[in-house]
Amino acid sequence: MKYRKNKVILVLLFIVTFSVNLKSEIISKKPQLSLYLNVENALHFQATVSEFKDGDTVYVKRQDTGETEKIRFLGINTPEKRFYINGQWVYDPEPYSIEASEYTQNALEGKTFTVYYSADPNYQRDNTNSKRLIGVIVVDGRILNVDLLREGLAKRYFYNDNPIMKFKEWVKAEATARKRRLNIWSDYHKNRIVITEIYPDPPGNERDTGKEFIEIKNFGKKPVNLKDWLFMLDRNPYYLKFTSNDFILNPGEICVISTVPESNFRTLFPTMPQDAKYLQSENNFWFANNPNPPEQRIFYIATPDKLTEEVLTFSLNWYDGLRNGGKSLQRVNFREIETGITENDSPDKALFKADTPNPGVVN
Repeated sequence: MKYRKNKVILVLLFIVTFSVNLKSEIISKKPQLSLYLNVENALHFQATVSEFKDGDTVYVKRQDTGETEKIRFLGINTPEKRFYINGQWVYDPEPYSIEASEYTQNALEGKTFTVYYSADPNYQRDNTNSKRLIGVIVVDGRILNVDLLREGLAKRYFYNDNPIMKFKEWVKAEATARKRRLNIWSDYHKNRIVITEIYPDPPGNERDTGKEFIEIKNFGKKPVNLKDWLFMLDRNPYYLKFTSNDFILNPGEICVISTVPESNFRTLFPTMPQDAKYLQSENNFWFANNPNPPEQRIFYIATPDKLTEEVLTFSLNWYDGLRNGGKSLQRVNFREIETGITENDSPDKALFKADTPNPGVVN
């Protein structure tokens, strides 16, 4: 009798423990979703994968309609596996593109998951020919989009001011991977090339004038040849090139990069020191003045192997005078070159101040 009583007690304890654990698991999943998404602004459906394309694009079969839907993951961009060149697709995987694809496949294969997307039709699909649905994948209580960011297998890529995203939390997720040097960030600042000034929004119509510029400095102990180095700007998911020619930046040297001949640039900025190097970019660049969301200002610098060397994430709303006001962002913190500082809207905000443009000079 005593044995049966103890057995009943053990069974009850197991049921209570299991219920508490299950409840805790459910509770732990809810905050993760609400931390990154405004669920009240979203629609959703259950789905399974019918075809994997790459790390951020899948075909799914909807359980509500039975239809096949092409999903482009919201808020991120994984490295590309192939490129559309001269009318055909060319397989040329970027670093960590295979790993990102495998991560997505391992997370979704054989599982039923939820796709969240904006209830506002203006934010539901992209402008490609296929009109992909822009969605957030939630599987096993985890947000796959955010996990790819946090694992360093994707960069942030905000299409627009999508009402289901809590942007600052997504930026923090990317900053975590960046500080930990995970995957696409594994070579971050390996060559010690650092952005020291950026002039994104001069007064007036600055497009094609050369007024916008990027300034970099070699903080390392070895010369760096910028030949075939790459950059990526804002929402463009593909790299552009600085120069196809040899261009040596020695230790301690500063280089200003813009889009016009050097003589034109020095006329625009006559106080630029004569010993400061200047590089006219092979591919033009300019920053959009009214990004949505405002945090969508990003400038990546990569090696010829497409390994990320440097990135500046910033907002034109940080300081007075940045937006069409004649001020540039200038680096003031050089002790945090390695990791950056995590702020609410950028891991870089505390590293810079706004001041009158001063190309070629680093204090």
